[in-house]
Amino acid sequence: MYEKEGQSLSVKDYLLNRYPGDENKYFIGRMMEYLDRCERNKQKVFTDFLHPLQAKIACEMARSYNGVLLSLHGGFEDCERRIAALYPEWDHVEPQEFPIVILKIADRGWGRALNHRDFLGALLGLGIKREKVGDLIVKERICFAAVHRDIAGFVEANLERAGRSSISVQRVDSEDIDLSPAYEEIRITVASPRLDGVVGAVFGLSRAKSAGMINGEKVRVNWEEETRTDTALKEGDIVSVTGKGKFKVGEFAGVTKKGRAVMVIKKYK
Repeated sequence: MYEKEGQSLSVKDYLLNRYPGDENKYFIGRMMEYLDRCERNKQKVFTDFLHPLQAKIACEMARSYNGVLLSLHGGFEDCERRIAALYPEWDHVEPQEFPIVILKIADRGWGRALNHRDFLGALLGLGIKREKVGDLIVKERICFAAVHRDIAGFVEANLERAGRSSISVQRVDSEDIDLSPAYEEIRITVASPRLDGVVGAVFGLSRAKSAGMINGEKVRVNWEEETRTDTALKEGDIVSVTGKGKFKVGEFAGVTKKGRAVMVIKKYK
């Protein structure tokens, strides 16, 4: 139970108050069904792909259930969309148990190289729901797409074009290919690990410009919108800036003679 203005709230009511909106209301109800099923049947339950806010809500809800644990996996390193596995506390779940299939979608065209939007549009153009598709990694005319096992065969049989290009589709074993995101490692020096200062240093922006983007709701930290310019970043945080790109905070590599912090940044290509 939770307290609000002297009143006791159920977990569901608390979450509905904290995360309003029809989409969240539907998701919270659906997650309660998953959690109840896992608790009642003592069996593993897997969701569809969850976006970051849904994953956060799912984790909060799982903590309110005794004897139920939750793990997240999306098929790729640092992925944004992940499937949740619910299972009894005496059990465990391995990555290969998640209902995720990696599809290699190759662009056969000779014109403009297809981008992320082209590949995602082609998948959704088949009538597939967004929650059945996870992250996509595009490398040199090839897209590696994490999809739910339920629709993998349908995609293989029906996906023939993306944009103006013909494409080929085949399943691949994630262990046989490098699915880690490509990035450029850089070092920056900042007065402190404040969000506005780090964003400015990474993308070559003034403090005022980076602060404006943060205040303008164009910056996300670990896939959640962040509007506080003084938020302190820590190792492992992933920051995305609309129109600029994404980076991961690496190690703190010491202090300069002038007392500025040296940070290793992995800037995604």
